[in-house]
Amino acid sequence: MEKVLEKAREQVIEDIIALCSINSVEDKAKEGMPFGEGPAKALQWVLKRGEDMGFTSENFDNYAGHIDFGEGEETLGILCHADVVPCGEGWICDPYSPQIIDGRLYGRGVLDNKGPMIVCLHAMHILKEMHVSLKKKVRLIIGTNEETNWKCMDYYFGKKKVEFPQIAFTPDADFPLKYAEKGLLQYCLKMKVKEKISLHGGNAVNSVPEKASVCLDEKYLSEIEQKREKWTTKSGCTYEIKRENTHIILTAIGRAAHGAWVENGINAISGLMLAVEELNVGGDLERIASFYMKYIGLCLHGEKLGLQFSDEESGKLSFNVGMVEVENDEVRFSVDNRVPVTHKCGEVITQLKKILEGTEIEIEMLDCIEGIHIEKNSFLVKTLMQVYRDITGDIKAQPEVDGGCTYARTMKNCVAFGALLPEQENVMHEKNEYLEVSKIETWLKIYLEAIYRLAK
Repeated sequence: MEKVLEKAREQVIEDIIALCSINSVEDKAKEGMPFGEGPAKALQWVLKRGEDMGFTSENFDNYAGHIDFGEGEETLGILCHADVVPCGEGWICDPYSPQIIDGRLYGRGVLDNKGPMIVCLHAMHILKEMHVSLKKKVRLIIGTNEETNWKCMDYYFGKKKVEFPQIAFTPDADFPLKYAEKGLLQYCLKMKVKEKISLHGGNAVNSVPEKASVCLDEKYLSEIEQKREKWTTKSGCTYEIKRENTHIILTAIGRAAHGAWVENGINAISGLMLAVEELNVGGDLERIASFYMKYIGLCLHGEKLGLQFSDEESGKLSFNVGMVEVENDEVRFSVDNRVPVTHKCGEVITQLKKILEGTEIEIEMLDCIEGIHIEKNSFLVKTLMQVYRDITGDIKAQPEVDGGCTYARTMKNCVAFGALLPEQENVMHEKNEYLEVSKIETWLKIYLEAIYRLAK
């Protein structure tokens, strides 16, 4: 078996590099490509790779697809996604030309979620080549719109009416296992503006923004230079100044992170709004900054909006302003909340409306997915936990609650299982996303055993 795993590891690396070389950030729809060319190409690549391994596959109009292994009245589903979030700047290499540097494979998607998907596909292939007899069909399901609004799954399970697997997992979080996930609530806070304003930051609502910039009159240059060290102390951001004729571009630089774990990042939009408010620039821009600091500020849990929702099982609500933009005479702050499992998203919206009533702020809903909770003593949870303990030797590991939003929410009997091991750094959605090559073999062992025990 060790020789089999060693051989598979080399092919896994090649396949991850090939798949991550496809820029599959969602883009404008094209004919036959509902989420743009990149996600469609990535989906097609995975399906073709499955066919090369001897599996059958089906493409559902480039929304989603699946790869099947074996037969059976019941199905074990493995849910993955081929789309990725934007890359940002400052990578150690071209994020779409993955490279191994000091034992780390760098590239967008190596963790989220192309790397784990390829490992699961190879685990299926190893079982096939070993002629292992399984009672359930194993189906790798690939979506192309997971990082935004899951229209891929709506199409696959909804319009195309593909039957739900009876049991499933998604390798799109971290080990040991997530038996419950917080609710996902995304919306825009927006207000009308009359003046021409150049203000932008972030590239995904579910990512902590690394950069945010605003155009200001050059008369503020001296004050900015005097105050930016103080702003860094307050916000954690650094500040850059660039001259452009009679204006300057003030840029706040924070630290990117997944929006589900806001404490891992430093929000550049918040840092920029702090600076703008203190400059007293007047007009619409000052009004925007004053609103932001009054109702959002540097808080990570929506405290200024009265969103102190929490529970013992899953902790506090998380609050992330992922993007800001000005267009069509309005400024839009795109917000991502992760709502504790014992609360409903509607409670958050009710509180928001209460606090913002009578202000000029409007709320525009983007997405709402309630949290999930699978019983700890279920066959699914108990089996996967035992697999993890047996392979890793971590006998004290317990199932956890998570703020991430995975495909586990698409059906009744699905959990997030891996792929990040406890010792791996979580750099999903961050620059320099990387996978330690040495972890691939452990991933293979875990997913081989998980598929076998759940499908036998």
